[in-house]
Amino acid sequence: MEFVAAGDLCVRAYEVGGHLESGSDYARTLRAVAHRAEHALVLVAEVGGQLVGTVTICAPGTEYAEICGPGELEFRFLAVEPTVWGQGIGQRLVAECERYGQGLATQLVICVIEINAAGHSFYLKLGFERVPERDWEPQPGINLQAYRKLL
Repeated sequence: MEFVAAGDLCVRAYEVGGHLESGSDYARTLRAVAHRAEHALVLVAEVGGQLVGTVTICAPGTEYAEICGPGELEFRFLAVEPTVWGQGIGQRLVAECERYGQGLATQLVICVIEINAAGHSFYLKLGFERVPERDWEPQPGINLQAYRKLL
């Protein structure tokens, strides 16, 4: 896997989506795909040999897990190349997370930044439900809203 390309894709998708300010410290986290791959499962999507999407699946208690607990899996860093938004790539990546979780977990969880209206609609459309009691704030002013889907 080309870790640098996957990290650049994450940053580009988050910036175009309006969820990452240029020069933000979080860009380093988004680019750290090689490090994530040491601690979690990193999936990629390709079309015609071109990288068009990525997502990371985390188990409870691992370095990149934020809200998952026993019997759950969490996915993070879902990113799709902006030039192919709306073509179902994000949906297929989430479906792959669900397939991976079958037999390993009872539910899949995700956090979405409060300002990401498209993301909230996307997960609801895919059958996720809000879990407001698990919302949290990793930094002042950064509000993450929790969702889950039973597997």
